[in-house]
Amino acid sequence: MSLPSAYDFKTLDEAVVFYTRTVAAVVKTRDRSWYDELMRFKRELHERIDREYDPTAL
Repeated sequence: MSLPSAYDFKTLDEAVVFYTRTVAAVVKTRDRSWYDELMRFKRELHERIDREYDPTAL
């Protein structure tokens, strides 16, 4: 089983929520087999954040 891409979500917020909940579930079960997939998603998420982040919005 693999995780979707961070770009599959309509909004950045949805992608962050999905990542946070997935990490919490994996940590709870201590299932280390998800490590590579989580790291891939995390890299994509950070790429998307960099693309969509507007420093003037803060």
